[in-house]
Amino acid sequence: MPQLQTSADLRVHNQARLLRAVHDADEPLTRAGAARLLGIGRNTAAALVGELQAAELLHEIPAEAAGRGRPTSLLLPHPHGPVAFAADIREDTWTLAQLELGGELTTLDSGEHDRTPAVFGTLRAATRRHATGRLACLGIAIAGPIRDQRHLHISHLGWDDVDLRAHLSGDWPPTVVDNDARLAGLAEARRGALRSTGTALHFHIDFDIGGTLLLGGDAQRGAHNVAGEFGHMPLTGSDLRCMCGVRGCWSLDVGTNALLRRFGKEPGYGAGRQLGQEILARAEDGDAEAGRAVDDNAAALGRGLGALANALDPEAITLSGLGVDLIRLRRDLIEQSCAEGLMAFRRADPPRILAATVGEIGPLRGAAEIAFDTILQPEWIRARI
Repeated sequence: MPQLQTSADLRVHNQARLLRAVHDADEPLTRAGAARLLGIGRNTAAALVGELQAAELLHEIPAEAAGRGRPTSLLLPHPHGPVAFAADIREDTWTLAQLELGGELTTLDSGEHDRTPAVFGTLRAATRRHATGRLACLGIAIAGPIRDQRHLHISHLGWDDVDLRAHLSGDWPPTVVDNDARLAGLAEARRGALRSTGTALHFHIDFDIGGTLLLGGDAQRGAHNVAGEFGHMPLTGSDLRCMCGVRGCWSLDVGTNALLRRFGKEPGYGAGRQLGQEILARAEDGDAEAGRAVDDNAAALGRGLGALANALDPEAITLSGLGVDLIRLRRDLIEQSCAEGLMAFRRADPPRILAATVGEIGPLRGAAEIAFDTILQPEWIRARI
């Protein structure tokens, strides 16, 4: 708990706690439920709700009667309250969405791009089209590591040391940016299968694989903000040269590009994703060659998970993107390959391997959450009230 100097500090601290509780709840909180959750009295809760409602940060409506006792009310986002925008920049597409207090996410716009940093100009134009006075912050998920929160590297697109400050300067709203796999993991910790999990790993599999280590729901960043590049570790014995500059990266054996290589296709984007889905469909229909390609992908995934479980000791591992398909089609093979890579004493209690429940929108959802985090800070609330 931060050091609180005055009664005003305590009040705004509790206002932030109340807004956070409303935002994180699985379903709308009642005023009485919020008071119990925060450990405050009914009168204090009533005063906080009144202040936040006057500032157009909360909206209170009567709750449906549930027997005897004092009537209570539901705490909802104010119709004029702040919103956050979120963008997910894939290798060939972009999506823009809006998040309200309470977690409701609405897609606003989407499109394809030419695989150059010009996509930032396209995104800025879309943001300006949809923005209103309610917009408080924009969060962006990007499919590449971001060194020191500024220098973007996406080697397979030829984006080498792209300066984000240069592309996000000018008339942008307040903006936060992070790696897509890390944000997908954050989304699972906040809204999905990893809620209340102490130590966990999350992997987002698209053309290749990226991940994050989560401790108490927080995605770990490392000294230069680029922790989690597990796909660029030599976990499966490959001798191929990766575009990142390393030989034998795990990413060369896991993901859509690995499926394409198995059929002699060039790794690619756009049409490459469609071809990958066709290979999965053929495998599901019993095609032997496609089935072997999916087996190879799943086995390599499991071997890498086992190695990382030895090092990091997670309670659970979640997989999103293509990982959900691999679990659906080859769960037994993934778990078997993972177990074979575990140290013997770990095999009796291996980490749970779970399909992500947030789904394909994990990076977008995570970007929305880090944007909304800026709203749920005492400093922001103090300025608003």
